[in-house]
Amino acid sequence: MELEQKCNHLILVDTHVHIYDCFNIDKLLNSAWNNFYNHADECGQKENFTGILLLTETSKDNWFTSLLNQLEQKDSTQSLSTEWTFSTTAETSSVFASNSEGKKLILIAGRQVITSEKLEVLALISDQNFTDGLSLEETIKDIQEKNGIAVLPWGVGKWLGKRGKLIDNLLQENSLSPVFLGDNSGRPQFWLQPTYFQVVKQQGWNILPGTDPLPLATEASRPGSFGLKMKGAINEQEPAKQLKSILLSCEGNWQSYGSLEKPWRFVRNQIAMRLK
Repeated sequence: MELEQKCNHLILVDTHVHIYDCFNIDKLLNSAWNNFYNHADECGQKENFTGILLLTETSKDNWFTSLLNQLEQKDSTQSLSTEWTFSTTAETSSVFASNSEGKKLILIAGRQVITSEKLEVLALISDQNFTDGLSLEETIKDIQEKNGIAVLPWGVGKWLGKRGKLIDNLLQENSLSPVFLGDNSGRPQFWLQPTYFQVVKQQGWNILPGTDPLPLATEASRPGSFGLKMKGAINEQEPAKQLKSILLSCEGNWQSYGSLEKPWRFVRNQIAMRLK
């Protein structure tokens, strides 16, 4: 019976989560848990799910490192959250978050790196530091050498023109495999799925979906609403190690969940970003 419960356990993962200075961390964590819960409820598993946030912090953002420093120093006077408490695992790249209501989340470290061609590359499930400004190929190699998962996330206008040709050549050569592509909920409903997604699937690699919230205060409610889902069990002491193994082996047989951006909100956010 216990084995059956573990096999039926629902794992929900948002693979592209930023924590910006303009975000209220309590709002972000509460929203993430609620978004995970709502989807688990739709699957009939609201009492049997694990929600995981894969962080993708830029070189200017160090929320995860600050959290680890506080946990190491056991400093509760400068808590990063007023509603959630954090605890370490057996690995330096993951932490547990929980609140007084018994809600739990797993947060796993990761980075977003900017290449010399102004492309974004995610270094998922990694607590290492990476250098902005290297070429796309050098950036991917650096991430892989440091045991991270390299992901090229979709972005408005970033896969067009010369940069699109660069990605096309990279995928056709397939010399840096595995390289994942990332979809995100910011892609509007009227925007067709990029043709590169099919190329990667033909090579045997899946698309990693995540929310990719924008640096706007209202976007703190987005995490957890778009991602991947799979059945199985997560090792609570080494969740990052286990999830990395699943993603790299494609053994998880996961599916995406969540909805793409509504046109009116997409336009509103684009205007807000340009005004900012």
